Amino acid sequence: MARSSSLPIVLPSTSVIDGRRGWLIRGEWGHVAVLAGGGHICELRLNAVPGVNPLWKPPWTTFDPDRYSDHKHRRAYGGPPEGRLLAGIAGHSVSFDFFGPPSKEETAAGLSTHGEAPSAPWVRLKGVRSSLRGLSYGCLLREARIEFSRTIVSDRANPVIYCEEHAENLSRYDRPISWNEHVTFGPPFVECETTLFDMPATDAKVCTSSFSERMFLMPDAEFTWPDAPRKDGGRVSLRTMPDERFGHYTAQRLNPLLELAFISACNPRQRLLVVYAFRRSDFPWVGDWEERNNRTTAPWKGRTFCRGLEFSTTPFPLPRRETVDQGRLFGEQTYRWLPAKSSLTVRYIIMLFQVPEDFGGVRQLTVGRGRAQVREAGALDRELTVPVKDFL
Repeated sequence: MARSSSLPIVLPSTSVIDGRRGWLIRGEWGHVAVLAGGGHICELRLNAVPGVNPLWKPPWTTFDPDRYSDHKHRRAYGGPPEGRLLAGIAGHSVSFDFFGPPSKEETAAGLSTHGEAPSAPWVRLKGVRSSLRGLSYGCLLREARIEFSRTIVSDRANPVIYCEEHAENLSRYDRPISWNEHVTFGPPFVECETTLFDMPATDAKVCTSSFSERMFLMPDAEFTWPDAPRKDGGRVSLRTMPDERFGHYTAQRLNPLLELAFISACNPRQRLLVVYAFRRSDFPWVGDWEERNNRTTAPWKGRTFCRGLEFSTTPFPLPRRETVDQGRLFGEQTYRWLPAKSSLTVRYIIMLFQVPEDFGGVRQLTVGRGRAQVREAGALDRELTVPVKDFL
């Protein structure tokens, strides 16, 4: 039987990055690659922009995190609770069912940073409840007693990727959870003073001073995105990254008047734009993590440059108890409930565009009537469009 032109091509691979197993989902426009170890979406390749993967590839050699041993790998990758996560992290990972470090008691019990999902072995699944026909893969979170899965399908003709994630609580307890899409961009796509980062955010807050010794932002300061206060009394636009050695994190509340929200990253010099679209009711927050040769411990070693835009249920990476205890921020809930013997589903779309070399970033995204429309920031106010399904 001939293959339908509307169906994606899913290819298993034994060498996605660093010789690790995973899958490639190919279209006429390029491909998306995912890893079995941790489930990370690690490559977004647009044929029109050859040689550029906008997602972060760590400068250290990664391996599947279920192979991590504290005794063998602590020196190279760090010890608990981050070592296992950092051994396998790449690109777009999911932080689930908490966002941030485990508590000291959970660390002693063997839990890793950002929950079990990004450190678990993921397998290809059949019979997943999804409207998509593509790659379905997932994992069992044994300690949380939650089944987690993701289904990905790409449009064959257009650079559009549809993602649906499903979490099912197998226990008889209601669970407070964080669900964070930890999208991290890296070089060569990320360049100081060149790459533009956008989102429809309003209220924002800087992390505490304990986050980093080289933070030039004013700790704990509240501001309106993207103009953040500096320690020296000035202000800086977070749409770009300065050529400094620093590390910081800010939490952004997305405009509550929107039904659909987005994050975007654009390198005009490379003529590449990446846009993630999602329902604001699923993810009301975006965490903005910036790391430029700041962290000196293993495996960072002062040589890591990346930028994370993490759309999330939760503003700050904290142990679960602290997330629950902090209450609301800017009037917005900071976690979500996964009721006993129940399930939750979220969806998002990834879109890639080739843009003019003077493209000014993204001011607005609208989705409807079979297309997504990107409005450019700045005076030129140009439009980019791509056909999309009625998915969100």
